[in-house]
Amino acid sequence: MRKRKWWLLLPVLAFAGLMAALLWVCLGPDSGFVIPDQILICLDPGHGGSDPGAVLGDRLEKDDNLKMALAVRDALERHGFENLSVMLTREDDTDLELQQRVDIANSAGATLFISFHRNSGGGQGVETWVSAEGLRPEVRLATYIQSNLARCDIQKDRGVKKGTASNPLASYYVVGNTHMPACLIELGFIDNAGDNRCLGAGFDGYAQAIADGILKMVELK
Repeated sequence: MRKRKWWLLLPVLAFAGLMAALLWVCLGPDSGFVIPDQILICLDPGHGGSDPGAVLGDRLEKDDNLKMALAVRDALERHGFENLSVMLTREDDTDLELQQRVDIANSAGATLFISFHRNSGGGQGVETWVSAEGLRPEVRLATYIQSNLARCDIQKDRGVKKGTASNPLASYYVVGNTHMPACLIELGFIDNAGDNRCLGAGFDGYAQAIADGILKMVELK
């Protein structure tokens, strides 16, 4: 009887082990993240005041961001969970520096931080960003939200991404400097008519999808 060369399987087993380890890092149990008895969600509408963000004619990113953040707040509060409250870094057209946004969330001891933005520059679709480190809790949060948004009427699912659009080794400031799991959602390209049409027609669905992802993260859904 010929002996089986079991050692030939070692590269395959090593590759399988590596893939399992990567999945564990990205989606496994969250070391360091504990759901508190009282949950505080911090929603951050990007830009505001003298900073309009991306612009298309009379459409300003700052307005879209605030409108969506308010809608997500309403969707979360509609459930009436006594152990969940929601705060916004701004509730009107106010100037806020990036550090102020971070300080608001950190000082309040927020459980999760979600920042709202619109993309620009000639693309299409929705994406969600986490820090360059891509820690397990923030990847889970972003994945829950992005997966829900992918089931809405969007032109393209651009996925969960680490770092920034220009540098995968850097992080968007509010995501990299908050002390809780955080992500930044790009709700389509403001200079793409199709993305604007999808956002307008499916606005309530987008808000509910984001709220449901947040609730799943804190095990309330």
